[in-house]
Amino acid sequence: MSSNSWMDQLSFTITFLKISEVKPHEEIIEKNASELIKSIKKDGVQIDPVIVDKNTNVALDGMHRILALRAIDAKRIMVAKVDYFDEKIKVHRWLRAVRNFSMALLDELKVVFELKKATSQLEAMQAVDNEKSPIAILVGNVGYFSSLNATGFERFNLIREFDKRIKEYSGIMEKEIEQYLNNGFLILYVKKPEKEEVIKAGLTGTLFPPKSTRHVIPFRPVNLRCPLELLSGKFNDQEAYEILSRLIESSPKKVLPPYSIYAGRIYEEELVLYNG
Repeated sequence: MSSNSWMDQLSFTITFLKISEVKPHEEIIEKNASELIKSIKKDGVQIDPVIVDKNTNVALDGMHRILALRAIDAKRIMVAKVDYFDEKIKVHRWLRAVRNFSMALLDELKVVFELKKATSQLEAMQAVDNEKSPIAILVGNVGYFSSLNATGFERFNLIREFDKRIKEYSGIMEKEIEQYLNNGFLILYVKKPEKEEVIKAGLTGTLFPPKSTRHVIPFRPVNLRCPLELLSGKFNDQEAYEILSRLIESSPKKVLPPYSIYAGRIYEEELVLYNG
């Protein structure tokens, strides 16, 4: 196998952790969690490893999987350990886009968040990115930024206040802002999270709101399909790990290129697809 093979670029270790050792950094959406619990019980497997920082066991994704496995009394969880501060791993933000909003909602947001009209949407976004404002609202061709003094994790409470006032939203990427504005959406623009904030949230339990972070993990492992009996108390740690090792070794693997669709989602990074 050549030195530049994709196998040589893998930077994760798949293993088990006690489920109590894994630290979420983000809250969950109750409806999604309930649906996942039913799905896991039906399938009888943990399909994808939860990605965790190898030094702290803070989970970078898979918050709903963690809760679902706890709900069915799993003792351990399949994880992929990575070096979170490897520069190849990126953390981005999800933005909230709201369809069919009313002018009454916009007027309410202006009051609640003490919004000031910016000279342009770019100015409103830059105010957030430069930490001069905790959030911005973009609608049509107009931008507003909040004059509230909410720094650090305090800005999370503003996102929660926003969520209380809307029925549903779409999580969108920065490159989709113009498209959604042109289609009549209202957008909540927030500061890009830092890796240090993600780790702090996991270690302190001061969690990000749901759908806040979007991680890009090069060669993300998916579809390993670990049987639930390996997560239960049926096997001791050594037995469970040996069975998992054989499962990893025997599972056929292939790499999906960036922007492939897996489980209904488009991934920016390469995926290592097991059992594909």
